[in-house]
Amino acid sequence: MIFEGETLTESWLKVLVHMSENKSWEITPAITKFKTTKSQPEKYQHELENDLNEYLESVNQPKIHTTAGTIFPDSLDGGSNTVFERFDKTWKYIKKDHRNNKGHYFRRMVAYNEKNGEPVNQLQHIIETYNGIEGKRQPVHRRSALIALTFDPTLDHTAQPQRGFPCLQQVCFVPKKNGAMAMNAIYATQHLDDRAYGNYLGLLNLGQFMAREMSLELTEINCIASILRVGTMNKSFAHKLAEKYKDHVKKK
Repeated sequence: MIFEGETLTESWLKVLVHMSENKSWEITPAITKFKTTKSQPEKYQHELENDLNEYLESVNQPKIHTTAGTIFPDSLDGGSNTVFERFDKTWKYIKKDHRNNKGHYFRRMVAYNEKNGEPVNQLQHIIETYNGIEGKRQPVHRRSALIALTFDPTLDHTAQPQRGFPCLQQVCFVPKKNGAMAMNAIYATQHLDDRAYGNYLGLLNLGQFMAREMSLELTEINCIASILRVGTMNKSFAHKLAEKYKDHVKKK
């Protein structure tokens, strides 16, 4: 199924409303699409985020911006060299958080294979591949070269009944006509309640950062989940939340 909205908030809400009105609380596969060029947030966005954050806090799950920061640490942004250097300096503190004991998405993108060899900064490689390096490398715009992996089979192929990381497998940066760029993110499994909204925000921040470094404009994000489920959210609360906000997507 495809859920498409003008913003990440609208797309997330469309999935919730659909699930609340149908018997199945799991969709396989699901594609969530949203545009990234709208400058003003939806009028109901802040209220919905507050409601969702209150729920996340009540079930001892990280809030929206905490989840988003695992994909892109927006607070460190100041250009590619700055964000990479700042993150590298703070990683020794970030990795002590027990929630990162299996891995961290942004770390995988900027230090891939660090436990098995020379770590690879995939994002820097993509930026330098697309832009070229004066006197050293010509720009290369081959789309298959603009992909960053988070799944590492040397670490993630285990026999654990539940692992929890990495649900995000890879991100693809897709230059289009007239200086536009789309970003595709591929998930094995995604939970709508405690992760998806923060995931979408993190992908938006990552996409905007990469587009800026590549002198492009991010116009859309496509999130492909092999399995998209509500997760652990109480179904009565999910119904209540969908009922409160469904008019904002039903009227369109």
